Amino acid sequence: MPRSGWSRSARARPGVRVAAAALVLVLVTFAGTVLVLWIGGAWSPRAAPRPVEQPVDRGMAQPLAPINLTTIEIPNEAERLQTWGLEQYRPPRERWSAEEVDRFWIDPGQIGSEYLSDTNRQLIEELLQGVP
Repeated sequence: MPRSGWSRSARARPGVRVAAAALVLVLVTFAGTVLVLWIGGAWSPRAAPRPVEQPVDRGMAQPLAPINLTTIEIPNEAERLQTWGLEQYRPPRERWSAEEVDRFWIDPGQIGSEYLSDTNRQLIEELLQGVP
């Protein structure tokens, strides 16, 4: 005799139970959504927003002529790019002295080696921090 009132053949399979639980969940969610919308008044005809009429300001300046495609000037980009130039902030020099060059010159090889040296030093220090 089985312990419960249900026999083994009358019990629902697990797949049917999951499907039934999913169906119940969907129905409860749908009913809750409908209830919230109905209570909140989203379905009532008075809930529709009415457009607010803006008062016309007669003191506002009116355009002199209507704007259309013939009144808009489109810049000629090809011409602008051909006449493009640099603005000079000082007169150009023909010859530079060694002192003037040394003031602004940075050796590209030195920059690369300094960057690699600093980066490698930081990586090595980070690796050695965990060593007792």
